[in-house]
Amino acid sequence: MKKSYIPLLLCLTILTAFLSLTSDVYAETPTAASHLARFQSINTLADVAANGYITSDKAHVIDDFSLISNESGKKKDCVVYSAVHSVLGRAALFIADADGSIIYKTEDLECNYIEKGALYQPNISIAAIGARDVNQDGLLDLLLITHCIYDGVEYKIGDILFQNKKKGGFYRDWRISDKINRFNMNTDINMMDAFAGGGQSSEFLYSAATMDELIEGGFKPLKYQTFDANFEKFGAVSVVPGTYKMGSHYIFVLYLADKEGRVLWNFQAMRDYDNFSEMPGISFKDVDGDGWADLSVLANYIKLDHNNETHAVTDFSIYYQRDGYFFEDTDFHKAFVGRLTGRETMDDVVQAARKYWGW
Repeated sequence: MKKSYIPLLLCLTILTAFLSLTSDVYAETPTAASHLARFQSINTLADVAANGYITSDKAHVIDDFSLISNESGKKKDCVVYSAVHSVLGRAALFIADADGSIIYKTEDLECNYIEKGALYQPNISIAAIGARDVNQDGLLDLLLITHCIYDGVEYKIGDILFQNKKKGGFYRDWRISDKINRFNMNTDINMMDAFAGGGQSSEFLYSAATMDELIEGGFKPLKYQTFDANFEKFGAVSVVPGTYKMGSHYIFVLYLADKEGRVLWNFQAMRDYDNFSEMPGISFKDVDGDGWADLSVLANYIKLDHNNETHAVTDFSIYYQRDGYFFEDTDFHKAFVGRLTGRETMDDVVQAARKYWGW
């Protein structure tokens, strides 16, 4: 394969994209039929950009991929190019040969079904793409993660495309994609591969009925930050924060357990952060002034931005105790989280929350 030719192809497609901003890509209101016709007409990398798929990040290109032919059964060296449509927010994968001719393309991706049946989708960029032999059949598979913003909330969508050894091309298993995204195993390529290829899963973190089940599954309590507490509607309990390692990532969850080790409640304080660092504070003080103890937690996380650069972030969660359940705070969090400097203590946050609620 002429790998030295790939950067030139990318430069040409990017240049074509900018020259196309005033072209007929934007001259009409897209419909499902017109978009399908345009997509089917894409035959070269230049066509990719000219039809609205723009990306300038070489990290979203795999230039040493092998695609099996459904006719000869032989592998062909090619390039995988991932992009998001600049108008429609639809993600797509294009596989090109050394001359820039498209030999495979698809929009049949999990992230294009967020808005069921809709042409417009909320993908804003490609977060990551990788090639692994996930099912160990001797063929490389494609793992894709996109950044999305839906209803004001930013999150990721992961998907795996398996090479089809018998028919050529790729196939998706919606059950795998569903679990990857439902149980937050879409942080990065390694985590997705650990699930689909290595048999690891974070599902037990949300379904386990006892602490014994959690520990047997690989959950590691933060030994010196586990406390006994008394919550009026739950009685004497243990508050058990801890982590589960999947790939190179640590998932942070807190549990409320009774004296017999039964899980009464789990708290998913990690939100959409990419990795957990440490928990500098936890509190069982009444925050909203109703006379019942609430659970507050302060933690440090790692966040990847759209350029895949890492940032240390401090965040907190407050869970108000109600009659037999906990209610996660959103109002105070929205008002205060942007003011965090990373130097606050748990008590600083609790006092600010009390002031917010007027006491």
